[in-house]
This record gives sequence, structure tokens and C-alpha cells, in this order.
Amino acid sequence: MCVFDFDQDLYVGATVVRPGQDPYARNKFNQVESDKLRMDRAVPDTRHDHCRHKQWKSDLPASSVVITFHNEARSALLRTVVSVLKKSPSHLVKEIILVDDYSDNSEDGALLGKIEKVRVLRNDRREGLMRSRVRGADAATAPVLTFLDSHCECNDHWLEPLLERVAEDKTRVVSPIIDVINMDNFQYVGASADLKGGTVFLTGIWCFKWDYMTLYQRRARQSKPIQGVLFVMDKDYFDLLGKYDMMMDVWGGEKPCLEIIPCSRVGHVFRKQHPYTFPGGSGTVFARNTRRAAEVWMDEFKNFYYAAVPSARNVPYGNIQSRMEMKKRLGCKPFKWYLENVYPELRVPDHQDIAFGALQQGGNCLDTLGHFADGVVGVYECHNAGGNQEWALTKDKSVKHMDLCLTVVDRTAGSLIKLQACRENDSRQKWEQIESNSKLRHVGSNLCLDSRSARTGGLTVEVCSPSLNQQWKFTLNLQS
Repeated sequence: MCVFDFDQDLYVGATVVRPGQDPYARNKFNQVESDKLRMDRAVPDTRHDHCRHKQWKSDLPASSVVITFHNEARSALLRTVVSVLKKSPSHLVKEIILVDDYSDNSEDGALLGKIEKVRVLRNDRREGLMRSRVRGADAATAPVLTFLDSHCECNDHWLEPLLERVAEDKTRVVSPIIDVINMDNFQYVGASADLKGGTVFLTGIWCFKWDYMTLYQRRARQSKPIQGVLFVMDKDYFDLLGKYDMMMDVWGGEKPCLEIIPCSRVGHVFRKQHPYTFPGGSGTVFARNTRRAAEVWMDEFKNFYYAAVPSARNVPYGNIQSRMEMKKRLGCKPFKWYLENVYPELRVPDHQDIAFGALQQGGNCLDTLGHFADGVVGVYECHNAGGNQEWALTKDKSVKHMDLCLTVVDRTAGSLIKLQACRENDSRQKWEQIESNSKLRHVGSNLCLDSRSARTGGLTVEVCSPSLNQQWKFTLNLQS
């Protein structure tokens, strides 16, 4: 069946949100808004100007597109499939392999199997992302693998630049720039040129995050805005590298290092919660997966992981002998080499730090909220994945996030804390831990970091008191 002959209304209509039902309950995004959209809706062309006039090679290898899903909203899954077929040259997509990871309704995927080039594989039990992707990869017949999530929308000429890079060098693992699709109204937010892709150090090295770029990095990349999560790679190389760790469960700790291809853009719905369940609990599954990654890959640096996530020591991580043998067989370099040569910008605890990691207050953590210079900070549910919640208290008494520091602009009680570029010897940016490292006091004003106004404006400095709003704890204190 031609994709445009597919009956969207019949397919999506069978699972619409009924009056009185919570539109966020099933998918943790607004399913009502998702269901309103046509499967071939127009999306903004977010590519850089120079990409729109670029000519791509005509003799590129074809790809098998592997999409795994579990209880995905039918409208979102359908748009993903249609966008691949609509936005890709036909000869470059050999097949779309949908791997249904034991969804409650088998017809979510089975009905899409009627569409041209779509093959559907259904697991007979819940396997999780890694094992499902490997199953799809094993079934693929094209020389290149493309892995997408089930709530994506591909942009114009998204596939050609990815395939061209892999064709040039089969050892490359490449990713598009990811455009954020708003989970509430499904409008394109776009990708910020002030962000870059990286990996989280303390809570599982293979967990992808976004880092702020320094001013120098932003200037260097003005013509090539760089980010990415989803990826494309040569199928034989995927097999050679040992595929995914098949003993990792569901999700978490599986993301590889990527080369970002600026001319490729793919929209992605980012949710604040997982819509599916994790056997044993999401925290346990994430800790097990990331502990396996740390034990296999991080060498002596895994001690920082355990210092930051001490509870992980009590989570069984299974047998890693086969992964260690694979690492030796491939001649993989030590983790220290990775830090020095591949990602020297990665912030690692060092002798300049007094404390490092998340700054916790109960179940919430100090968070940049995505703000940049001169923005306020707040608190957000701790996600243990670094990013906006990664901070360091340095020996020069700065509380730093990348090249931004917590700054007291007005040294009076109730004034908002701002993020500003770190400056040496700026008294507005000097902090110290007091009362057994349970509070942060601003040196110049003797006021304490306080979250009482977090919901209405942002964090402030207030007269120090026993209030729980002033209780803060770093995940890793490097000095007593």
C-alpha cells in the first residue's frame, strides 16, 4: 500500500482520548494535540542556509531504518514512518523495520505493516530498547543502519548527509541535529546553537546530555550548529563493535559517542517522564545499566561514578566478561585517552573542586532551567543525568555550571540569583559551605542560597536560617 493511501483516521481513531480522560496519561505528552495532526504535516525547514543549496552524492548506500516502540501513540508513530518515506529519496530507504516491544495492542504496529517498505517484528515479551534495536539490526538487509525513536519527524534531505559521511568513512557513527518538538502543542521549538552534544560523566558515561558551548565554541561553530542523539552507522561496523550490550534492560546507559552532521535535522518529542514501566523500577534499571557501562569502560574513573551514585554499588550488574573480552579483542583505548583526546571539554572532578555533581534539596536539584547568561536558576526534579543539573564548587569559591557561575547581583535579602560568566576574584560569585556542608552561604553578603521563591521567580539569597529551603547537598564532596 502506498503510504498516502493509508487510512489515518481509522488507524488513529481507534485509540483517541475519550472526553474526561487525561490526554497526558498514556504517553506523557498531549495525545489530543498529536492526534489532530495529519500524518504528512508540513514542518519548518530548520536547516542552515548553506545546507539548502548543497548537492549530495547520487551513489549513496541504502539504509534500513530501525524504529522500536512500546505503547507509542499511534499518531506519533505514524508521523515518524510517513516522515521517513516522505522526506527521503526512495532508493535510499530499503526498508523501515518496526520492532514492537510487546505493546499492549499488537495492531499498533501490525496495521502499519500494510505500508510500502514497512516490516513489523513483534517481541513475544518486553525486551527493552537495546535488545529490540539489535533484533531490528539483525533483520536489516541494507548495508547501513539508521536508528530512530518512535516520536520523530524527519526534515528535508535529512538522510543524504548522514549516508554521505558513513560512505566516506565506515567507522563513523553519525547523528542529525535534533529539533525539539513541544510535548504540549507539537510545535517546533528548534535546536539552540548554544548547545552541543556530550556524555554525562558521573552518572553513566554513555548517557547523552546537552552542554552549553563557551563563547569561543559558539563563534567557531557559527556556520555549523552542532547537536545530536539518534544515529546512523555501517551495519558491518555495528556488528564488529559488539552491537548493544544485550544485558542492559529497557532504557538508559546505552547511548554511543556520535559525530554530529549539521545539515541533517530530525524533530523529536522530548518528554519530562517515561510513559512506560521499568521492571524493578526506573532507578534500579538505570543504575544497573550505567553501572555495567562504568565497570566495562571507565577504568579507574568509575570511582567518581560510585562516589556520585553510592546506591549503585548495591545494584547487581550481571556478568560483564563477554564485554571485557570484546573490549580487549577490539583493542579499545583506556578511558583516560578518551577524556584527553576525544572529549577534553568534559568536566571531570579535579583538584580544583571542593564538591561536584548535582546540588540536591530533597528530591529536587539546582537546575539552570535551560537558561544562559543573565538567566535565573531554579529547582527541578533530580534526574541524575548531569546536564542542567551539573555543578561544581571550586577552591576559589565559585559555584560553576560550565563557564557560568551563580552570581548575587544585589546583596540584599530576597534578591534573585543570576547565571553570569565566571570572573576571577568577583566577590559577587563567592560561596562557601557551612553547617557540615548543608548550606551555601554567599561570602560577600552572608546570605544563604534559598529556594522559597523557586516556583514564582527563581532562587534567591535570604537571611540564613534552619529552613529546609536552605538545605543543599552535593552528590560528591571531594574534601571534608
